[in-house]
Amino acid sequence: MRRMLIVDDEPLIADGLYTYFAKADIEDMEILKVYSAKQALEWLDTVKVDIVLSDICMPGMDGMQLIQEIVDRWPRCKVILLTGHNEFEYAHQAIRNPCVADYLLKTEGMEKIRETVEQTLKQIARENDFRYQAEWFQEKMPKALPQLQRQLLLDLLKRRGAKAWMNLQEEFDAIRLPFRAELAVLPMLLRIEEWGSYESQSDQRLLCYAAANIAEELLGDKAAVKVAELDSRSLVCYIQPHAGQLQQHGLEQGWERTIRFVMGTLESIQQSCRDCLRLSVSIIAANQAVQWGGLQQSVNRLGLAVFDSPGYGMEKLMRLDITGETAGLSLRQDKLAAAELLLEHMKQRLLEGSDDWMCSFRQWVEITGEGGPDDPFLRLRLLHGIADMSLRTVQEAGLSEEAGREHDLAPMLHFNIHTRWSDIIAFYRETCQWIVLRRRDSCRHDESHILMNIHHYIKQHLDGDLSLTRIAQEVSLNPSYLSRWYKKVTGRGISDYILERRVEKSKELLLGTTLRMQDISGQLGFSDQHYFFRFFKKAVGCTPQEYRDQRKGAAETKM
Repeated sequence: MRRMLIVDDEPLIADGLYTYFAKADIEDMEILKVYSAKQALEWLDTVKVDIVLSDICMPGMDGMQLIQEIVDRWPRCKVILLTGHNEFEYAHQAIRNPCVADYLLKTEGMEKIRETVEQTLKQIARENDFRYQAEWFQEKMPKALPQLQRQLLLDLLKRRGAKAWMNLQEEFDAIRLPFRAELAVLPMLLRIEEWGSYESQSDQRLLCYAAANIAEELLGDKAAVKVAELDSRSLVCYIQPHAGQLQQHGLEQGWERTIRFVMGTLESIQQSCRDCLRLSVSIIAANQAVQWGGLQQSVNRLGLAVFDSPGYGMEKLMRLDITGETAGLSLRQDKLAAAELLLEHMKQRLLEGSDDWMCSFRQWVEITGEGGPDDPFLRLRLLHGIADMSLRTVQEAGLSEEAGREHDLAPMLHFNIHTRWSDIIAFYRETCQWIVLRRRDSCRHDESHILMNIHHYIKQHLDGDLSLTRIAQEVSLNPSYLSRWYKKVTGRGISDYILERRVEKSKELLLGTTLRMQDISGQLGFSDQHYFFRFFKKAVGCTPQEYRDQRKGAAETKM
């Protein structure tokens, strides 16, 4: 959201500009107004302002002095200066200040002022686009690349379905990963077995980083390689032949040479980690490349091999046949990994109160089988996983007390590997349905409470600050989001509600009190009673005095 502050010591002009720009309905821009530079500073000390539309000649602090205060607070704010006189010296000073977007005579009219405001908004957008893009790509992007690359490499281990891989090459190119999406990839796992004298987490993370650099440097001589930290002591390596290798020798021979080089280099990686870092490292490499869609299963199998082979904790050097008999060993690991992802997705949908949880639940049931897995270990792990997800969701949704009164969670304490799987599925389906229904009720209650607070604040402050920013602060929401949310929930803008309440309150004061028009306009937040007259006549069809006289005359006639 952009924010424009109108500053003029003449209320008639400030109110006129405010009304004009409020009606102009410039997308995603809030209009604020004040009647002095001192009041302007109060706003500038409270919120970020993007454009200041200010009079030059004001008592106390003029427009030129105000500019210095603006620059001190918000260096990227743009100032449009207004004056009733063609004062060359002011214009000359203004042009020299980089934050001044333009210098206008008030006699040039509203359309000219609006045109200047819109041009200034475009200038701000251009500057932001250039600034962020230039700084990002030239300065910040290189610094962020390692983290972005690591996030993508880890994300590849969680993807499911053909759609997840459709734009993979674009993703690689965007963050400069040296891979080709149409080629297979050779996965490899590095596991640190002993930390030696390194005990602190910060030291261990640095050593993981150093081990990854060693692997990338030694393998990078003949292959495209990137390493990502899988967990606190495991690193996963992604390897492909260099483009030149494929061009020179072709696809099949290029892969053969690359795999031969990789396998011959594994011992050197271990030796360098031992000599340079004093680390004991195991390396488990796949014996052949896999498609990107099969990466998750392959890495799971590599990880499982660490524990299933003899000599756990020793410095292993293994080539794993991921297509042979050992593939069956990882079936359990694959199911657990898939179930974990589905349960996490289900948890998010339940917290949102969305019916999309049912899709993830059906997929979870498909993975486990209607009768549940035969493997008792896998059965127990899956049972523990869905119980943990359900309890965490209930707690995070704030439904612990309600669950005690409305939905009995105790049966999950008695489920075991002998419980019929159909009973388990039925219980958790019912539990998830209860959670999502209660979550919807909670969301609706929250929305009603926020709406009530907004309306109460507006009714109590008709004579005060009813800017979108101030109302948003009252309910702790982003102003731009509040504007969109309010319109979505009520079907109208928040300014329409304020208008209705002011009309309603003005009628009450006109008929129920003997207050003067000046006092009534003040209680409704109008600094000038003439502005109140125009507002009332437009809304009701007659002047405030005519309305008071007509209603009182009608009441006397009835008597």
